[in-house]
Parts: sequence; structure tokens; C-alpha cells
Amino acid sequence: MGPFLIVMIILTAGLPPAVTFAFGRGWLPGVPGFLFETTWLVAFVTTVMFIYLYRSRSTSYFVRLYMFSIAVKLLMYFAYCLIMILKDRPGSAVNVLYFLALYFIFTAVEIAFLYRRISRAERP
Repeated sequence: MGPFLIVMIILTAGLPPAVTFAFGRGWLPGVPGFLFETTWLVAFVTTVMFIYLYRSRSTSYFVRLYMFSIAVKLLMYFAYCLIMILKDRPGSAVNVLYFLALYFIFTAVEIAFLYRRISRAERP
């Protein structure tokens, strides 16, 4: 679990300055108004779900647990995106695109580390 947490800390600390740098260079059209909030929310939720799934002992129910965690995350993230859009209409496109990029990055990291854990577990 330690390597996962290290990767998450690096991503969480490194992505906001990277986005600001890319905007300063003209590589991005704008900086998301919810840059830090989105980064911390997605990192926190991903980490909590990962720890819960990583500690689950039942490999026979892993797929069900993972699918349930995805459904819960999608509902929470839908509500968060709706709040972002309502509070910052002019920057809504940049905010939602940044959120989607983070979601895919953090989900890929989560899947990579969970796959390593589950592929080494005993089969039922």
C-alpha cells in the first residue's frame, strides 16, 4: 500500500503546479477555478476507496465491491461537477475537463495497484 500512497502524494502535489505552468506557457486555455478542490477531492476519494478495496479479504466479492465503489464515486462526482458548473459557469468547461483528466489518471493508478494485489491473491 505504501507505493500507492507515494504515487498519490506525488500526483496530488504535482498536478496543480503542472497545470499552472502549462497555462503560463500557453499550452492550456485556462486554469480551472476549482483546481485545488478538484485535485484534493479526487485524490481523497480514490485513496479511501483504494484502501477499503485493498484491505478487503474476500477476493470472491472483489468485482462486486469494485463495481459498487465505481457507482458510488460516479454519483458523488456527478454532484460535485454539478456544483462546479453552477458556481463557475464561465469556467465550467475547463473545470469539468480537468476533473475528467484527474478521474482517468487516478482511476488508472488505482486499477494498476489493485490489479497487482488481486492477481497475487489466492483464487476461491
